[in-house]
Amino acid sequence: MVFSLATERLVLDDLTLEDLPHIRRIGNDRELMRYVLIWLDTDEQIRLFLQHAIDEAEKIQGRRDYTLAARDRRTREFIGLTFIEIDPAQESTAEVGIVLLPAFCRNGYGSEILRTYLRFGFGTLGMHRVFGKCDEQNLPSARLMERCGLVYEGTIREHVWLRDHWRSTRYYGMVAGEYAAGRA
Repeated sequence: MVFSLATERLVLDDLTLEDLPHIRRIGNDRELMRYVLIWLDTDEQIRLFLQHAIDEAEKIQGRRDYTLAARDRRTREFIGLTFIEIDPAQESTAEVGIVLLPAFCRNGYGSEILRTYLRFGFGTLGMHRVFGKCDEQNLPSARLMERCGLVYEGTIREHVWLRDHWRSTRYYGMVAGEYAAGRA
């Protein structure tokens, strides 16, 4: 059975082997990957990433990682990778992330996806806290999280080398009470 979540214009569903060329397209786009803290630089990394997502999707119980394709609801065209992942060290917390192909940016898809993950995280998964993070230079991602009601929590400065720069990571979060009060 394929897991899926629907937005107004999109379907977020489990990745399959047929998504390999799409993930390769994301990994090969240096500008797109500039701020992304996942490693899709080689065919082996891409294959392992996809296999991990497929293995998680096949779990009957204890699924912690929902790495999903974002697809156009009408055409089923692949528009990006998304995820919500339960923190293994703090099971009441989940991280969300979105990587859209450039042709699909700046049209509201990010907000649709993030709001859907907040509803799923706080509702279905029963999380107390949902957070996202972005490179401090990635201002569109920061604005997306703020627009969806996540609160800036702080920056970890220059903690990892990310392809061409020391990455400083901005953290944004929301807790269940804020979500219940209609912040999202």
